[in-house]
Amino acid sequence: MRYIPNLIPEESKVLKDYFKGSVYHKKKSGSLQPFFRWIGGAIFILFALAYLKHPLLTILFGFIGFIIIPPGHSWIEKKFRFSFTTKIKSILGCGIFLFSVPILGHYDTVDKLEAQQLKLKKDKEEKVRLETQRREQIRNDSLVFYLDASSKLADNHKTSEALKKLEKANSFAKLPSDIDKIAIEKNKIASIKTFDLVKSKNYKLALPALNELISKEGNNPNLFYNRAICYSKTGKIKEAVYDCKTAMELGDKNAEKLYNKINPIKKRIAYYVTRCCDGTTSSATGRGACSHHGGVCNWSEPVYEEYRKYE
Repeated sequence: MRYIPNLIPEESKVLKDYFKGSVYHKKKSGSLQPFFRWIGGAIFILFALAYLKHPLLTILFGFIGFIIIPPGHSWIEKKFRFSFTTKIKSILGCGIFLFSVPILGHYDTVDKLEAQQLKLKKDKEEKVRLETQRREQIRNDSLVFYLDASSKLADNHKTSEALKKLEKANSFAKLPSDIDKIAIEKNKIASIKTFDLVKSKNYKLALPALNELISKEGNNPNLFYNRAICYSKTGKIKEAVYDCKTAMELGDKNAEKLYNKINPIKKRIAYYVTRCCDGTTSSATGRGACSHHGGVCNWSEPVYEEYRKYE
């Protein structure tokens, strides 16, 4: 069906302008009105984005912004087929805004409360962190103090007192590195105590302690040297020689002196030669030996070789 103009006589028409134009046609507004509509809509859309954590406010502010901007206004008129006048828009927008005001106040209160609780939580965590840091510093300072005191006492050969300080230091050991420091200091005290036994000629008492220390520090030349002394003094020369060699390989110079003392160079006859009178030797054993060298001066001159009992 289509509209046929002038089908009804002019004098019989009731609504002469009913079919002229469109009910949705709007008069052209001033050039600044769309600009202000865009500005107002953008402000409400920005508010909607600012309250993304509160979906209800985002929807309300977003909707207000949408109906204000020109594209939103046109879409509503076309979608719902009615004239979306300024009056309707104002009433709807103000109604939604007034409805959102108490909601906005509620969420602002909630946000402030959350921010306050978060601040209290952070302050509490910071307080705990500082207290933990303070206690850790005290613990570490105490550990260093007792370790230093133990080391100084050990250097002065006061091993019993050094062990007592080490026990106190151990009560402050917490980290794996702390335990390693305790172990190193303990071995140092045990070494000094053992070396004192060697110096006081308590060789039999020193040997078990040296064996234990060597099992822990197999690259300490001083331990092998002192055990070599103990072995040599208790009649275990072969074992002493072996420890001397190990200490020498690890760079101990005193071990070489002990090695030469307990395992000196000796001489023995290796074989005999025929010595000619001109100083040469002959392998002949009969009458013609040294016939061109002035004759034989010694038929059985011994030739010596050097050796050590323990090689």
